[in-house]
Amino acid sequence: MAATPDMGERAIKLDQTVQALKDEVLEFNSEASSAEVDAVLPAYDRLNVYLSVKAGGLLLQDVTVKLDDHAPEVYHYDEFDSRAILGKEALQRLIRVSADPGPHRLHVSFHGKFADAKDSDPPLGDQYDVTIDKPAYATDVEFIIARESRFGGKPKLTMKQWRSAR
Repeated sequence: MAATPDMGERAIKLDQTVQALKDEVLEFNSEASSAEVDAVLPAYDRLNVYLSVKAGGLLLQDVTVKLDDHAPEVYHYDEFDSRAILGKEALQRLIRVSADPGPHRLHVSFHGKFADAKDSDPPLGDQYDVTIDKPAYATDVEFIIARESRFGGKPKLTMKQWRSAR
């Protein structure tokens, strides 16, 4: 009579099979999502606008981004979200849109307070207006909120256009 694996071994094997299936589903979903983005927003039209916060302790209240004459996108932050974007290497995609090659106007503004600010302190903020010349390939622009100098100062917006790894 042949020995059958005990229930513990079978349970472990089943668990490993289920985990492998979950991993495959996650990979499939990632690939499907990427294919969908490529179909809906071809690379030559794609414009991504990101935000990062390098001003330690700055808790965002809201961020507004506007492209050309489109309606502005406004993001409101609760304490959890405003702390999450302070993480090292944290980046938030504000918009992903279809934009023809050529000049485009971008407007970004924010309001927030430092974590140690009093309730009576007015919010801090800044805005950045720029015209970018979008090339005929996917373009990524990052707006960075950082202090005016490494010694302190008010938070200020700057912009960086990423180079494509075509």
